[in-house]
Amino acid sequence: MRVLFVNCCIRGEESRTLRLCRAAIDQMKESLEDVTIEELILDQEEILPLNSQRLAQRHELEEKGQFDDPMFRYARQFAAADMILFGAPYWEYQFPAMLRCYLEQVSVCGLTFVYMEDGRPKGLCKANKFFYITTAGGPILDRNCGFDYIKTLCGNMLGFTDMDYAAAECLDVWGVDVEEKLREAEGVLREKIKSWR
Repeated sequence: MRVLFVNCCIRGEESRTLRLCRAAIDQMKESLEDVTIEELILDQEEILPLNSQRLAQRHELEEKGQFDDPMFRYARQFAAADMILFGAPYWEYQFPAMLRCYLEQVSVCGLTFVYMEDGRPKGLCKANKFFYITTAGGPILDRNCGFDYIKTLCGNMLGFTDMDYAAAECLDVWGVDVEEKLREAEGVLREKIKSWR
């Protein structure tokens, strides 16, 4: 199984989100057979938002079906994975902007999805499962907008049917035992991954 780890943990090795992602990867290797992790560190990529020039270039290539162009490297990688692991901190009720730019790059008509005759999109990705991991300084409550956005995009457009998340919350709240919160979240995500068998 080829797992694409989309790493948006931009604080690097100091990231609490990355710690949870590493725990998830360890559990995947223990619970699943023949797991290969391919890590894409967004902070090390030059992923820019689409502007008028890049959008026009992309549209022309899409119409010609020239998906071997370097512009589509992220979409090709995403489409070929067996499962996606997203890791991103909970910022302003969502996630860092670089993840939004990445999602623009992988949402490519003719490569990761197509429109059917009735106008509905149909996913073309190999994977149908993603797992989303986040950490928050305060409570997330019912405002899990980052996960909800990706769930809507991947479920409605890219064809994913199995989508789940784990989170550690309130990590910057005065008096909270951060280590305990992280251990609790690690336990939750490990149990979820074990249940995939």
